[in-house]
Amino acid sequence: MEIINRVARMSSISAKILANELKIGLVSTMGAIHPGHLSLIQAAHRMTDVVVVSIFVNRLQFLTEEEYRNYPRDLTKDFDLLSGEKVDYLFTPPENEMYPEGFSTYVQVEDFGRKLPGLYQSTYYRGMTTSVVKMIHIVKPSFIFFGHKDGMQGAILRKMIRDLNINTEVVVTPVARDASGLAYAARNVFLTEPQKAAAAVIQRGIQAAERAIEAGEGSARKIIKQITEVIESESQALLEYAAVVDPGNLEPMSKIRRPALIAVGARIGNTSLNDSLLLE
Repeated sequence: MEIINRVARMSSISAKILANELKIGLVSTMGAIHPGHLSLIQAAHRMTDVVVVSIFVNRLQFLTEEEYRNYPRDLTKDFDLLSGEKVDYLFTPPENEMYPEGFSTYVQVEDFGRKLPGLYQSTYYRGMTTSVVKMIHIVKPSFIFFGHKDGMQGAILRKMIRDLNINTEVVVTPVARDASGLAYAARNVFLTEPQKAAAAVIQRGIQAAERAIEAGEGSARKIIKQITEVIESESQALLEYAAVVDPGNLEPMSKIRRPALIAVGARIGNTSLNDSLLLE
């Protein structure tokens, strides 16, 4: 695995790979590599010839400076995990390479999901889309891989790529979970063991919704109520949002039709977690 920390070097390598008519797969991360990331890398190996993993803690995605500073970072552990997955290139650009002095250009998907109060955080998503566009232009992947834990992120990225005619396909893979059902996430490191056990209630809420829909429930309002009741049954959990939306445009549904995206966010202690389920 070759480690690259300069934008020009990564761009040069990508150009040579493409000149040989090989496909690049990009797994874009903010580090704190976990089994969810590893499942994305495995998917990238199956679909592409060269796998690039990026690690860039993107300041633009954080709502406060404190949150940015406290984000988990362990590059040594990340390197070891990625080496075991036979990653071809690890791209770790410093902030001044991604956002040089005077940087003032941003990419934002306007109004997409704004009918969902509390879900669409313009600061977070503007930072995410800006960083991803830059990564795509630098690495030039045929495919970019994300997990379905944040189904809204995948929907927003697909919309952005369509609107900007970017020749990269977003691949969203199933959620990777631990034995309790908790979706793997970098922020899980902030949870105590009792909090991790409590956080499994998020998946239980989604599972209850899925069972109700499979049994014939068609009212999104009733499904959201059911999710709310499950989450509120856990004293350590605070529901932040629950929504049933069209994954193509993030419009809220009143009557459930397929495809549908069930998105849930909850706070466990001081840690916000999210999870989702796509009903095909």
